[in-house]
Amino acid sequence: MPFTRPCAWGVDLTGGSVRAVQVERRGSTFHVLDVVDQPISPQGEGAEPLVGHLHESVGRALADLRIARGSTLLDPLFVAMPVFGSKHGRLEVPGDDAGRVTTLFDYELHLALRGTRDPWVVRTTAPQRSGQGGLAVEFHAHRRELVQTLVADVRRFGLPIDALLPAPLALARYAELEWPIKGRRLVLEMNRTATTLVYLSERGPRWRCLPFGCGTLDEPEPGVKPPQSEIERLAAQVVREHQTAHRALFGAHDGTTLERVLLLGDAARHDELRRALQERFSVELLIPHAPRHVVVRERAVRGSGHHVLHYGTPLGLAIAALSKDGAQDSLVAVPSARRELRRLPTLSAALLILSLGLFSTRLLADREVGRLDGELERAKKQVRWSARSDFNEARDGALAAAQESQRLLDGAAGLRRALEFPSRLLQALSDPARFFRLVEFDLEPRDGEDEASFVVEVDQGLAGAAEGVRSFLEKRAGVTVTQVETREGEHGTLLVTLRAVVHAKEAGP
Repeated sequence: MPFTRPCAWGVDLTGGSVRAVQVERRGSTFHVLDVVDQPISPQGEGAEPLVGHLHESVGRALADLRIARGSTLLDPLFVAMPVFGSKHGRLEVPGDDAGRVTTLFDYELHLALRGTRDPWVVRTTAPQRSGQGGLAVEFHAHRRELVQTLVADVRRFGLPIDALLPAPLALARYAELEWPIKGRRLVLEMNRTATTLVYLSERGPRWRCLPFGCGTLDEPEPGVKPPQSEIERLAAQVVREHQTAHRALFGAHDGTTLERVLLLGDAARHDELRRALQERFSVELLIPHAPRHVVVRERAVRGSGHHVLHYGTPLGLAIAALSKDGAQDSLVAVPSARRELRRLPTLSAALLILSLGLFSTRLLADREVGRLDGELERAKKQVRWSARSDFNEARDGALAAAQESQRLLDGAAGLRRALEFPSRLLQALSDPARFFRLVEFDLEPRDGEDEASFVVEVDQGLAGAAEGVRSFLEKRAGVTVTQVETREGEHGTLLVTLRAVVHAKEAGP
């Protein structure tokens, strides 16, 4: 299902850093709201270790994204899939009836994968007419075991996933948005430990990923030039790999001219490397400097976003998450819990009313407590504590003052309870695990423990919804549910009414 929230996250773990951007869509432009850039490989490492699991340093780097940005992770979150060992290409078969050529496509895919497709997660485009009078599809396939391992590792680190996209497809989406020119173009994203070559043309993207990057270069500093020998070595290696990849992807006799090169990633910050690549490619080489559709709000990203336009893959992921067709190439399905959260607003109208009521209650409570404190002082002054012959009158006055003081203190305590619980409830309802929407809420003060009533809305098809709501409120809001009733709502929803006893802050259910 398409995502309709105005903001989304793109997270790239493929180039030696955890790079994430939060993007908001406004018409045809995309505004960068937040940036996370945390290296996970030591400076000086220029090769990507091809290991089966994400390193623990990734988990540490994700802590900032998970904790500091936890309130915004309900937004759609797309993650990049490394594509080492993947396969992609174009399949063409004769005939013009998509239904009748399905078997032929399956046979061609079997040949392309050199065996059964069971070990692979495969995605294909819709069949389109080819220049030979038949039909053609684009496909990409990834090892199922690697996909499952990456998803398990990211979720083990506490990060949700709405979609897992091949990194080159995300990079291509960003480049096609910012530079929608015709002809064959090379998008070269060179990061600390990995380099991605994406060729754009009318037939769709082709790519090659290389297990080396520019992490052997020091961070560029004004007036300091990096070692020229290392610059020349990297530039020569990139151009050799481009020539090999171009022959493999398009054939040795392909005569299509490469129109330009778009340089992204960490390499875009190194002027010497950029000039060396420009000289060897002998075509126009561009880096992002005047974006067409991506706007960086410097104040929002707290000064850490001066290189955001170079972050092609995470920007492409966020743009895909904000597009209607963005998840069609995803290698995983959206988790059911995240799907339910898409159908329910993060803060319902009832929560807004609750927060406004909490604010007004605080103002009233402060005013009432002040009034009660004044009455308490006046009651104390009514007691004549000096010695006098009429002892009984003094004693009666003292007892009356004590009773009045206790009444005032009890009233103030009740007001504080009425103020504390809505705050606790609001915090509980901000939990990402929440699967329901609060419709009504009422708090009834009692002499001992207060009572509360709730009406919540859940999806009618959600199994054990009423019991799940009970468990959620008892564990996170500090109440004991005494009564549960359900009734059918509108548009396939279920309304659950609950009555509960509210515990003191320090007490447990």
